[in-house]
Amino acid sequence: MFDNSWPGWNLMQSGISAGAGLLGVLIGGLVTAHSQRADRRNARIREQLEGFYSPLIGIRDEIRAKSVVRMNVHSATGSAWIKKVELNDRNPSGDGKDKFDKVYEYSNEQMEKDLVPLYQKMLELYLKNKWLAEPSTLKFNYEFVEFVELWKRYFADSLPREVLGEMEHSEKKLYPLYKDLQDTFDRLTNELRN
Repeated sequence: MFDNSWPGWNLMQSGISAGAGLLGVLIGGLVTAHSQRADRRNARIREQLEGFYSPLIGIRDEIRAKSVVRMNVHSATGSAWIKKVELNDRNPSGDGKDKFDKVYEYSNEQMEKDLVPLYQKMLELYLKNKWLAEPSTLKFNYEFVEFVELWKRYFADSLPREVLGEMEHSEKKLYPLYKDLQDTFDRLTNELRN
């Protein structure tokens, strides 16, 4: 239909080439924009995981491990004490009781000097890096601050044990936070892999 001698042939050929080039640039731009958006999203997720979720979960895991050891030692201590009493068929108050009492003294000291500072460290990290948190995580701010503050007051002898009991102070109030941290960590890790 068209031959090379047709006067509009060069113009049409130039238009097709320009259109193909423009389409190539457009497609390349879209692919690049999509890739850059994915890179920014992945960088944000890495930042959230490295600067917020991983450290908080790591501290929580340390607290949990020490707490489980403490509970297991207390349970074994109680069982050993009962066996000692039954074996001696008397109250062995002068027979190594001090060593059994030290188990609980150590636990009390560990709570004050080790575990509460770990909770404090966790809270400081949480407050310092809130900008990395997902909205679901931010809703636990009050409970977390309250939990740590009550322990600090208690160990500063400015809050009697009875008041602490009346306030129903328990780590169970933080369980939803712990679940959210783990769930969000798992979700972000999976998103990063995909």
